[in-house]
Amino acid sequence: MEMEMVKAVYAEMNIFALIILLVVFLSSSYKVHRYTYEQRTFLCLLILNAVQVTLSTALFIIDGAPGRFMRILNITFDVIEYIFTPFTFFFWCLYVRYQVYRDAGKANRIVPVLLIPVFINFVLTVLSPIKGYFFWFDEYNVYHRGPLFGFYSLICVSYMVGIQIFIIAKRKLITRKYFIPLFAFALVPILAGVLQIFFYGIKLVWTSMTVSVLIISMHLQNNQLYIDHLTGLSNRRQLDRYLKEYSRRKSKKSDGKLIGGIMIDLDFFKNINDIWGHAVGDQALVDAGEILKMSFGKDDLIARYGGDEFVIIFEITDVSELIEAVDRIKANIKKFQKANKAPYLINFSMGYDIYNPEQGTTWQQFLSHIDRLMYENKKDKRIIV
Repeated sequence: MEMEMVKAVYAEMNIFALIILLVVFLSSSYKVHRYTYEQRTFLCLLILNAVQVTLSTALFIIDGAPGRFMRILNITFDVIEYIFTPFTFFFWCLYVRYQVYRDAGKANRIVPVLLIPVFINFVLTVLSPIKGYFFWFDEYNVYHRGPLFGFYSLICVSYMVGIQIFIIAKRKLITRKYFIPLFAFALVPILAGVLQIFFYGIKLVWTSMTVSVLIISMHLQNNQLYIDHLTGLSNRRQLDRYLKEYSRRKSKKSDGKLIGGIMIDLDFFKNINDIWGHAVGDQALVDAGEILKMSFGKDDLIARYGGDEFVIIFEITDVSELIEAVDRIKANIKKFQKANKAPYLINFSMGYDIYNPEQGTTWQQFLSHIDRLMYENKKDKRIIV
């Protein structure tokens, strides 16, 4: 009777977790023809989590159920669960690497290494119903851990611990708003996994993973409000938010740092659209964004201001750093032109200056000021695209 009560509570808890995952899935199902790398990895992670919660619930309920059919069902579900488990952590590793590098190619470089434990786990899992490596069932259809269960646990934990170490090692490449949710994701499942290893019969990993998926989902939904969907840069809303936050901080404490601002316009963008079409024009905007990303650090704000205009706001200690930043942009444009195989050239008109609130200038006045400087620069240029 007591065991039936435990099974009922466990089932209710996991049903609640599945409802959360369903809500997250529906809110994360983008109505697009092609998902981005970030969206694909997150959805794979979410779906695998839902599958594991379902399997975990079923296995907990039917464990010890009599009959040959229930034995076959137990073994089948366990094999699927053991095979899928490393894949969940596999996709989490890819997701984190993409958040660090923001490049699918760099994120995928480690795929061959990550697949090695997946393959080893697959072989040992398939053999377990015969050899009992990871698990076995007694004559009463009751599940038992096999002699290599510790190795299986090591495979799973190594993924999570390894990616935590990676996050810490690459923290300088990750902004604070990304670092905290990425680092927090694995903490709850790791704790639940440790409890599950040492306290036989407790199954908390996948329920706790649901909490982690919810954290990431909330983070993604929040970011969508402040990220330009085409370039991946900050949008106008994030720019306004950043400037308000900066003003609030400075009103409380002055650190002596200056603020540099650069307004940028993509030269002859209309010509690119008219000659090669809007799809090529969109790619030109993406390329422009990549050039700017290469030119600035993770804590500098790079925003798409509207259309083919961009604005960069960043802290400096001396006016020379503003000139150096402009020179970096020009140098990266030249690098792009040499490697570029697109039919268009990327060139920028730029207006830049230092923001000084002590002069009574508002942010809007400052942005209008560097916007005028940018258009003056554009008038002086004679570039043939």
